[in-house]
Amino acid sequence: MLSRIGGRVGAITLVIFCLTAIPARAQRSSEANYLTSVNTMLAGLAPASTQSALAIRESYRPFLDLLALDNFNQIETGLADGGLVPLPNEPERFNVRVRLDGLSPIGEMDMSRQASYVSARAATIGCLLDVASRVKSGPIEVTSLVRHLGYQQQLRATNLNATDDVPTHALGMAFDIAMVNTPLKTVREINDVLQRMSAAGDILVIAERHQLVFHVVPQPSRLGWYTEVYTHLITGQPSSTHPGDVSASVTPAVDAVISSLRPMPAFAAEWWAADNVPLDMPISVRVEPDHPAGGDVGTRGLIGYFGLVGELLSSTWRLMSPWAVG
Repeated sequence: MLSRIGGRVGAITLVIFCLTAIPARAQRSSEANYLTSVNTMLAGLAPASTQSALAIRESYRPFLDLLALDNFNQIETGLADGGLVPLPNEPERFNVRVRLDGLSPIGEMDMSRQASYVSARAATIGCLLDVASRVKSGPIEVTSLVRHLGYQQQLRATNLNATDDVPTHALGMAFDIAMVNTPLKTVREINDVLQRMSAAGDILVIAERHQLVFHVVPQPSRLGWYTEVYTHLITGQPSSTHPGDVSASVTPAVDAVISSLRPMPAFAAEWWAADNVPLDMPISVRVEPDHPAGGDVGTRGLIGYFGLVGELLSSTWRLMSPWAVG
């Protein structure tokens, strides 16, 4: 009798073990397949990521001293003066999820002031919202927006991708989209969207294999457009046709009018301050991304400088106008 009872108990134990072990084994297998698929995708993106990294360095390094945020106080000043703007409230309505806790959340090195790190330049936020609007299979999860140079130095101890060469996060010009915790179908769709936008000249993308994120930076020639996207979504002001829209057949270009400039010391992020001294003569600049080869390199570099600075300055003043949201 005892042996029969013991046999039944053993059988029940075996059944319980199988019911718990099989799902765990299936989960491990699913995770392995997920990581294998993501790793294969990232390996294929490596050459394009290298090209984007070089393009980011070439495009943004000349503006490092002008735009870099040296410390947290400069982030706070930017939020107060309009040089930085927060991600809209309830970002889920824009198909964006912000990682506020768990593994590698936004502001992980300064969690008590996390809310201030959920911000960036207006053009960067506009670019993020544009990307999110194109992804249909699920929300995109953002793990990083603005940082300051001191934060960047801290992060380098654990994140090899937190370079201080051209720290686009410290310029307020970058955001990271997570792959971890995102369904594989959505990861693939995000990648497809980013590659199409990159091919259209809208963005520069680095697929980071160590952090498993897409590091996205708007192309300098799209800063005006993406500021309009932000303004339209936040204030309801109309925006123009997307320069990369296939139906528009428009050659990508930026028209910038610089209303005022003032000299800036190294790493002075207060470039957006309201007391800029106007120039007697406005400067109108047109920047063509597909500039023909040849010509004076110094002149082309100067045009590129005024084009980017003009877009950033005029973007700030538009946001500080009476109809802008504080």
